[in-house]
Amino acid sequence: MNKYINQLLQMQDLEIALHEHAALKGEEQESSRSELKRNINGLKKLLPPEVSIIYERISKKYNIYVCPMINSACTSCFMKIPVGVANSVLSTSHCISCPNCGRFLYFNEGQFDRPSDEFHQYKGVARFSSNDLMLPHIKAKTKEEVIGIIGRHCAEKGFVENDDTFVKALLKRESLISTSVGSGIAFPHARGFKACGLTLAIGTVKPGIIKENGDSLSIFFVSAVPTQTSFFYIELISKLANYFAKDVNRKKFLACSKPEDMWKILVQIGK
Repeated sequence: MNKYINQLLQMQDLEIALHEHAALKGEEQESSRSELKRNINGLKKLLPPEVSIIYERISKKYNIYVCPMINSACTSCFMKIPVGVANSVLSTSHCISCPNCGRFLYFNEGQFDRPSDEFHQYKGVARFSSNDLMLPHIKAKTKEEVIGIIGRHCAEKGFVENDDTFVKALLKRESLISTSVGSGIAFPHARGFKACGLTLAIGTVKPGIIKENGDSLSIFFVSAVPTQTSFFYIELISKLANYFAKDVNRKKFLACSKPEDMWKILVQIGK
């Protein structure tokens, strides 16, 4: 991948994270937003002038300004890319834009089908998840262990393509800035990842075992977020954060000892 496309993807990831934190509340979120803005501005300064000019124009028009090309088509405007342009996207020497919408393009082999069609019958947040992705009472001593267990489970169940790559992407995002939002809740996620669409897995840990910045982390919402679903993800975490901000809802969820019990609660959220 062209190094400036990779840099633009990092900027886009940070800018979307900025939108995520804007959907959440609290002094901790304000501090995170300030740090994100500093990182974004730092990356902007590294762009060459010819790329920066296009970025400034396109980013004002679109929230997603870098997207994958799949089957020789732009995944944002869905227009077919001319053969010559498509071949240029495969090269790593230039930043190539979609001739129709102007977004920067990069090559991606696409996503695959979900292991089952059960999600079609659900609405709200449940349409992005499955009973197979509920993990109650995980035995782990660190946040990284929990993320690793949930990430590998997603791959084992066929929802993401590669467990090692997925876990590394989750941990890389977590090292950038913590996804903990208070009340024992964290939202580890990896964007631009090859998965069955926007995918949510949830794991719980006994309160008091894993602590971060004075908060006892107990519910982990782990997601694979393909680029084109980034703003669906913001809506998803907003609904989950609002529901689990209530102590009674968290206690009820943490008391679940079976995946099906967790799933029943998830199905009722955000309908």
